[in-house]
Amino acid sequence: MKRSWKVVLLVLAALTFAVLVHLHFIREYFDGRFMLGPNDGMAQMLPFKQHLYEQYTQGNFFYSFSFGLGGGIYSQLAYYFSTSIVYLVTLLVIKLLDIANVIGSPDVVTWAKAILPVSIIRLTAALLLAVGVFRYLRIPLLPAFIGSCFYAGSAIYFRHVVYWEFFANAFLWLPLLVLGVEKIIRERKPYWFIAAVAISVFDNFYFSYISFVFIGIYVIARWFIKLSEDELPIKSQLLYFIPAVLLGFGIGSISFIPSVYAFLNNYRPAFDDPIPFYGNDDNILFTSRTLLLPVLFVFLMCVAGLYKNKLFRLFAILSILFIFFQGSPRIASIFNGFSAPQYRFEYLTMFVVAGTIAVGITQLYKVKNWHLLASIGITVLLYSLYLHHDLTLDWADDWAKYVWTGVALVLLAFLIYMLKREAWMLGICLVVVFATYIPLINSHQEKQLSDAGNVDNSTLQLLTSDKYASNEQQELIHDVLASDDSFTRLEWKTDDSNNTNMVQGFPGISIYSSILNKELLFFYYHDLNIDMKRESVSRYSGFGNRANLYSMLNGKYIMFDKQEAIAAPYGFRPYMESSDYIVYRNDNLLPFARVTANVFQENELESHTPLEREHAMLDGIVLADGESTQEVESLPNLMDKVSVEAAGGTYQDGQLQVEQIEGGLDLQLDEDLPQTGDYYISFYLKNNDVSAPLYDLTVNEFETDRKSQQSIYRTKIDELTIRVQAADTIRIRLPEGSYTIEDFRLQHEDYQKLDSAAAQAEEIPFTISRSQVTVDYNNQLEDSYLKIPVPYEKGWQVSVNGEGQELLKADYAFLGVKLQSGDNHIVFTYRPPYWNLLLVLCIGSLIVSLAWGFFLRKRHMAGEKGDKEA
Repeated sequence: MKRSWKVVLLVLAALTFAVLVHLHFIREYFDGRFMLGPNDGMAQMLPFKQHLYEQYTQGNFFYSFSFGLGGGIYSQLAYYFSTSIVYLVTLLVIKLLDIANVIGSPDVVTWAKAILPVSIIRLTAALLLAVGVFRYLRIPLLPAFIGSCFYAGSAIYFRHVVYWEFFANAFLWLPLLVLGVEKIIRERKPYWFIAAVAISVFDNFYFSYISFVFIGIYVIARWFIKLSEDELPIKSQLLYFIPAVLLGFGIGSISFIPSVYAFLNNYRPAFDDPIPFYGNDDNILFTSRTLLLPVLFVFLMCVAGLYKNKLFRLFAILSILFIFFQGSPRIASIFNGFSAPQYRFEYLTMFVVAGTIAVGITQLYKVKNWHLLASIGITVLLYSLYLHHDLTLDWADDWAKYVWTGVALVLLAFLIYMLKREAWMLGICLVVVFATYIPLINSHQEKQLSDAGNVDNSTLQLLTSDKYASNEQQELIHDVLASDDSFTRLEWKTDDSNNTNMVQGFPGISIYSSILNKELLFFYYHDLNIDMKRESVSRYSGFGNRANLYSMLNGKYIMFDKQEAIAAPYGFRPYMESSDYIVYRNDNLLPFARVTANVFQENELESHTPLEREHAMLDGIVLADGESTQEVESLPNLMDKVSVEAAGGTYQDGQLQVEQIEGGLDLQLDEDLPQTGDYYISFYLKNNDVSAPLYDLTVNEFETDRKSQQSIYRTKIDELTIRVQAADTIRIRLPEGSYTIEDFRLQHEDYQKLDSAAAQAEEIPFTISRSQVTVDYNNQLEDSYLKIPVPYEKGWQVSVNGEGQELLKADYAFLGVKLQSGDNHIVFTYRPPYWNLLLVLCIGSLIVSLAWGFFLRKRHMAGEKGDKEA
């Protein structure tokens, strides 16, 4: 009974601490502001959680046709939430509350409100798990709890929750991995490690990689620092670690392999900028956004006498190592998969910092007074040096004074403890530590997140406004889609947010996600060279106002804000409107499923322009392999009938100097060129100033922007194709600066092919159900192929009349299949990559793990029985 009360008190203490360090965001919550970043928090976290909730509660676990143009959500969103254990539990709770009518129909506001209570519970759980590990390392309960508070309540935890909430889940699984390691080393029991590996790789492949790097370092450190004499020899440890890792990986592979495949099937331009080995000026004692070290840790690290204790030495050495890592962009790149440096591994540092604090507290009574006095002096010196070398902070700054006040109070308390070595005095010291740390971490959240990070802009008012998801927008979209009984797409973005369709619940034409199908990205970047009106990686958006693409890829509607200039593509007419918005409908929409006998080869189209490739897609099907049945039609380059003149600057030999606030080039078209239809203007553009910021590019009515060359989010695609309405002058406008702009090509589009295709279009019946598309077609005309505007990716399978057929990549990035004569019952089915094999691997690994555990337990019991008989 006494033990039960201890557990209850421990849980209550952990929950109380979690609430106290969330006080800033609790106050913000009651003022109508959320614990949510204004950028990725609102643009990705909320839309993905809402979208997965809608899909999962409808029984659709693998594929969503509303994830951009369509995508495998189980694999492509595994980096975010699709396999996140915390998210899945939260989803279940919200669904139960919905069923019980405790809450209304869940929407993005529901998920925004849930962040704070989920964060408090997650922090409590992470704290308790860390306590459990430290207790297993034979650290007394109170010091273990105190150390764990600095792990779970660290600055990086709150930064993760606010900006990328799923990052914070890693705080839960790291202690389990450490416990699993220690269980093998000390007791020859691999079960905890198998479970920890399985949970980690299932939950998030990216953070499992980061945590496994840490665990590898931790194990090596343990080989050098033995904590007891009866530890398993290193060779014997390997006999446990290797199969345990393989079994844990096998169990978690059902999530890990599809998510890793999605990651590898993503495309992001290689980061080839130089990465220095050392060069991070982060002030880890005063202002760091990610790694704010508590004064108690700094003080204990300076106590020389504590290093006699092996466990303290282990955690202190690892702390020094990972603090060093914090200053190295090269190490940050390694932790980010050898890509651009990203500082997301600080939770590892805070775990060993917490261990250092927990052990140090237990050993203070053994330390000589002069060691404590020296530590106080060194601590003051370190804080002074960090403040002196920080050019962004001055001694007179309020924040510096605030930190110094906490440092002074803590060091004064330990100075008094040095004079009066009593347990109760050490308790007072720790009370002072918490009395300074809790206000500090709350103030840090306010300063670094709410103020500097603009988190205070994430309000209920914003989430229900026209910048995110107003009632007027959603009602008009609902009315439009309700009037249409077929599956079609609508283009609409609020405040340039590419995930608006997931927020407002309609099939859209844009997506913003770190992991996307590279086939689609190549389609946008290279194959069709579509300008998305905003240069950035990890997204695609719209079809560059190119009517052919809208018609072929199911883009039936576009919604516009009446207050902005409306430039609808060819064939779009006003259809439905509200007071502030108007929806245009595509009169030339082509059928979802299209058949053809005309075949073009990708390699034969390599030398052709994007417009000529569009025409090939209209006339037939573009395949990667096989033989062409049609010749590719070439269109004339009209630049020989165009005169190029500089406006607001000079232009010579491809070099444009814009000398005014805005200038560029005027392309004057000869009078005999068509003044109807559209023009496709292609050219190469690069800012000659490497350090120039993001800049706007305008071509007549078309507006887009280009990233700075220093941005890690630039696509590195400098060949542009812009569609504009026919006019006698094409005006290219850029801000003041120096540019390389050359290789012009101009082609005219009269839309005869589109009009002809639309007039001859045959509606083919199809159905979409969860992760399946079914098409029925009677091939009386002996057409060769059928294609549908669903993105090609591994996991799709196709059958015709019940027999499996080869799945074809059609039109560069979509699904196709060869037809048979007569009736064709075609079924496209999606399952995550290697799904059947992974099911076998997962179940098999689980069975082997249980069998191994049973064998070891039986052997252990037999050994105990033998010892008793002896």
